[in-house]
Amino acid sequence: MVTVRERIMGRYIDLNIEDLDELSFSRVVDFVNEQWMEVKIENVTVPDTQKIAVLTVVKIAVELLKLKDIKKNISGECDQKIKEIIMELDKTDC
Repeated sequence: MVTVRERIMGRYIDLNIEDLDELSFSRVVDFVNEQWMEVKIENVTVPDTQKIAVLTVVKIAVELLKLKDIKKNISGECDQKIKEIIMELDKTDC
């Protein structure tokens, strides 16, 4: 198991990065910290760091779900187009 210590959302955390290469992991850490800083700035009157962390997780989850929906819609559209092409090919006698 490959474990690294990184500063995420203001705290040092030991994380297992077995499934990620170092560059990808670094991008993840940077992204999470950027999102955390944005939420922290947007909620400057909220002193509770746990609440800021939860708001950050929710913000990232919302974006993830939006992307999953987009991917699902694109996949559905592609499947429909493929079916239409197959139907057109079936109509022709090759």
